[in-house]
Amino acid sequence: NLCDLNRLRCATWCVLCRISQSQDEAWLQSREGKIKDVPERLYGSMDGVQVPVGKEWRELKTLAWYQVAPVYGKEKARSQEISYHCEIAPAEEFGKLMWASGVQRFADKARELIFVCDGAVWIWNLVSHYFPDAVQIVDWYHACEYLTPIASAIFPEEVQKKEWLQKTKNWLWHGKIKKVIRECRKYLKSLASTAAHAAITYFSNNRHRMKYDEYRQKGYAIGSGTVESACKQIATARLKISGARWTLNGLIATAKARAAWLTDPEIFDTLTRHLPA
Repeated sequence: NLCDLNRLRCATWCVLCRISQSQDEAWLQSREGKIKDVPERLYGSMDGVQVPVGKEWRELKTLAWYQVAPVYGKEKARSQEISYHCEIAPAEEFGKLMWASGVQRFADKARELIFVCDGAVWIWNLVSHYFPDAVQIVDWYHACEYLTPIASAIFPEEVQKKEWLQKTKNWLWHGKIKKVIRECRKYLKSLASTAAHAAITYFSNNRHRMKYDEYRQKGYAIGSGTVESACKQIATARLKISGARWTLNGLIATAKARAAWLTDPEIFDTLTRHLPA
């Protein structure tokens, strides 16, 4: 609709401006003298979600920058100061948006920069390229999901299944990845062979991102729920509603408008209030 298109014009102009600035060496140098406060600890999370475009499905890549604060009386922390960004684009192009939005959040200057994401190769390639010194953490819950299909295939009794999962997840929780891999290898020639092979590959490729005992000692968040929530709020709740059929431009317009509004509703509404139809 016209509201979404007007919001896209504003959001697109801001994004293009930020990307241009983030690649301008003179602008980056002038920025150095203006930086006063940098984040002590900043998080970044990325994910992809399939959305309907015409008669096909396309991946909407989504990024969230945020900080994490403890909640009194609760074990889980709460994400705050979240900024959302999304695009339908190849990973290389999305990387430009990642860098530009990161510069706006002083990700390149943060004393601690932590990425918590799933094991998608494109994600970690971008992180390593743009922020090579960042801490890389594979989401704990995604890692655990690779164990469940193995347990379901090899243990007919629910009690045995739960015991095996409790054992292997405990090893994972304490960063004993080699032990988990050895356990999975036992079932390569069983009914769980496919699931075991997938788990071994995933854990082997990401073992350096699964030092969960060290991460917890340092107080790092190990779950990527913030970006998964972003995917739900941007895509599932709006773009994938029943009966929705989108053109590419219309979908991108709505996705970017929703991401900008979720980031800061008051500022975004102020910016778009007087845009012409």
